[in-house]
Amino acid sequence: MRLYQELKASGNPHAPAQVIISLLEEHTPQEVAQVMGVSVRWVYRILERFRASGGSLSSCIRKRGPQKPPPHRTPSSVEEAVVQLARTTNFGPHRLSLALRSSFGITLSPYTIRNILRRHHVRHRRKRSRTGQSRYFVNLEAFEPLKFWQIDVKYIADQKALPSSAYAAIFQNKLPRYQFTAIDVRTRVRFLAYAKELSFANGLTFLLLVVFWLRALGVQGRFFLQTDNGVEFGGLGNSRKRILMEKYIFNPLGVTLLSTPVREKKVNTFVERSHRTDDEEFYALNLAQVTSRKSFLAMAQRWVLYYNFTRPHMGREMQGRAPMEVLSSLRKGASPVLGAFPVLVLDRVSAHLSRLWDISRIPWDNSPKNKKEGLVNETLEHYMQGMLQNRARGS
Repeated sequence: MRLYQELKASGNPHAPAQVIISLLEEHTPQEVAQVMGVSVRWVYRILERFRASGGSLSSCIRKRGPQKPPPHRTPSSVEEAVVQLARTTNFGPHRLSLALRSSFGITLSPYTIRNILRRHHVRHRRKRSRTGQSRYFVNLEAFEPLKFWQIDVKYIADQKALPSSAYAAIFQNKLPRYQFTAIDVRTRVRFLAYAKELSFANGLTFLLLVVFWLRALGVQGRFFLQTDNGVEFGGLGNSRKRILMEKYIFNPLGVTLLSTPVREKKVNTFVERSHRTDDEEFYALNLAQVTSRKSFLAMAQRWVLYYNFTRPHMGREMQGRAPMEVLSSLRKGASPVLGAFPVLVLDRVSAHLSRLWDISRIPWDNSPKNKKEGLVNETLEHYMQGMLQNRARGS
């Protein structure tokens, strides 16, 4: 680092000019410029300012920028409100613009907010991906509203994502630890339910609740439910249980089940990203205030209503609108009740699953290649037939 820059960073604004003036008493401007690491023109300019001001060091190095603020610059009080809100919420310029307009009645362009944050050196805190892989892109226009749903399970008791008080409240109040989530990729309408156990009965119950809720509110035609390969949803897409689920249960309802590739969470990107929103805007702020399981479920119901009807979304094609606003613009005549999905405890509902289907009668564990009641194995039968044909040809 040059001597001039070191003196400038020392904290004394007069130090660079003071050293230059003192060196000029015994050295030429060219020698001073070489020692300080600046141009000869800059040495002459400082000397000229020093003489014109009558020996004042404060006038030698002037502050950069205009001497007077621009006439249309945002008032300092508004800038302070923007900076304080940005540091508190960690919102970006677009979401800050919406928050300022709705909460304080202040209308500012996102680009103006961007410039304010730059002037005050406020940056949006971000977390980099550990894998470094490219983000998953979805062509949203290829899907009709309410036709493609991503479904996943979130483990709520995540010590890394929650404050200590919120984490402790889960165990103190014996709250359910699993959150089942379904989100429509086109409109971001989202449904939630909770469970104490991560079981196949609870997973199947949640899928059926989503299907019957949509059918009851007028969603016709075939739609798709995409899940991961967890045991709560029947395992891998080519597993016997998964195939029988679709054949006996979901095909008659006009529903197609889809599975994500193994270890490819980015394919379920919309529902995975919504889990982070749950942690930051719901669990981290409200769990410490929960006093019972009943109050928790009431709070979760209000969160679902706020998410679907009020909360602005800044994702692609959302333009700061709530999911139900997007649904109303894309699907005329959509029921306004659709976003008020009831928050339930699946363990209680799954106990009555046998009234719809007696899943114990579906041959989950019977391999289709094993023929019982005295029949030989299918593979062995084909082998014996082949042997008989070969013998017949040889004879």
